[in-house]
Amino acid sequence: MPQPKVSVIIPVYNAGKYVERCLESVQNQTYKNIEIIFVNDGSTDNSGSIIDEIATAAPNIMSFHQENQGPAAARRTGVLKASGDYVMFLDSDDTLPLDAIEYMVTISLQQNLDAFYGLFNRIVDGKVYTIASRDFEGVISSDEMLKNAIDPNFVYVAAVCFSKREFWGADMFCKNRNLPSEDVITNVKLAIKCNRIGVYNKPIYNYHFVATSLTSTVKFFKQECFKDFFNQLKKVLVENDKEELTKDSVRMKEITTFGFLIKDIDTKDEWYKQIMAYDVRNYPHKIKVLHKLLHWPWLLHLFINGNRLLKQVISR
Repeated sequence: MPQPKVSVIIPVYNAGKYVERCLESVQNQTYKNIEIIFVNDGSTDNSGSIIDEIATAAPNIMSFHQENQGPAAARRTGVLKASGDYVMFLDSDDTLPLDAIEYMVTISLQQNLDAFYGLFNRIVDGKVYTIASRDFEGVISSDEMLKNAIDPNFVYVAAVCFSKREFWGADMFCKNRNLPSEDVITNVKLAIKCNRIGVYNKPIYNYHFVATSLTSTVKFFKQECFKDFFNQLKKVLVENDKEELTKDSVRMKEITTFGFLIKDIDTKDEWYKQIMAYDVRNYPHKIKVLHKLLHWPWLLHLFINGNRLLKQVISR
């Protein structure tokens, strides 16, 4: 039986210093039936020429170029060019553990999975830190994954997703490049299409901490940006008759978003007022505390900043 082909899609933006390290980790995989698709998203450094040179050296490597549109648009371009049976995404400043693809293919075939989600390592100054394992492993249904993808306590980023190519069309990606948490909406769309999703505690991605990268910086988004995000998320859920199933997960995510990600809270905004009217009596204690503190945003931020400072002191 022939091995399925895996398409590894790598958006590239000003990553000239890292792209060859990224490529090496894919070429050295224990699994070999791989095509590599670089998408240069309007880089202003030498990234474009590097990937063009790389692509001429091997038949399974392709390079494409587009005006800067953001990582989601680059992933969309890569997916539309992919010919593999499975696809996965890899940022150009990150790497893969050497057995990552072999493990994901093996489990996906054994369990007849539509999608696979693993864990990631965080690499800081050469030291490897694996994020905490989930409290379960195994195969879950579409509806279970749908609630998990929205639940703020779960981590399902694009980097740790490996799935069948057939589910990926241009409509899977957010068109608004300034939308925060776009991975959530993509994962929700994927969960709706899949029947069997595998969730495992195997690290299959190395996230290299780079001080200047977008995701390595604590960034507070504007309330209006998150309102747009939740409007799009709810639209997808309504269109697929999943609104009631995910109601509590969405509400808890809204509350944690206000608590941890929005710096300047507009208490006169109708969305804020709607959230403050939620019945949270049956929600976890942490959510109830955040919801209570949202009545006084200044106190909420004081509490959260103090808690973060305390954790820093304890960890020293």
